[in-house]
Amino acid sequence: MWTVVNFGKWQDKGKTLPQIIVSDPDWFFWAVETNKFLGSLKTEAATLARRAQSIKLPASFGGDHCIQYMLTPDGKFADFNIIPSDQSAHLGSSSEIRRSHLSLRMPREINKYDKLGGRQIIRTFKYHWFNNKNLTKKAIETFFDTASHFAKP
Repeated sequence: MWTVVNFGKWQDKGKTLPQIIVSDPDWFFWAVETNKFLGSLKTEAATLARRAQSIKLPASFGGDHCIQYMLTPDGKFADFNIIPSDQSAHLGSSSEIRRSHLSLRMPREINKYDKLGGRQIIRTFKYHWFNNKNLTKKAIETFFDTASHFAKP
């Protein structure tokens, strides 16, 4: 069970933390980093932040794939792909970062304020983990409630 966030830009919106992280991951991680969550929300936010930074790949990819984060030529987050772990490095003007798990915090790690990167990572996350279906309250809360989806539950 997730608590509704009722302050700041989420005042009176009726959204829980899992709904917020898929709406605005940059705001969520900013709020965690600046200790905006108090009481039970602080505990929930810590759990969600840990899980959102260690999302296992969908089972359909098996154990021989990784996340390839693509950066623009000027060093901003562009998108991510799921690729075979042994695929050769990306060639071109953009660079890449590879990780074994998805981190929804990656756009913020690259650039402290990146709303576009946050929207892009959620769009691709939705495509691979939810078959591009709507991220309903139930679907996203169930996903983040399921410890087996995460390397660091």
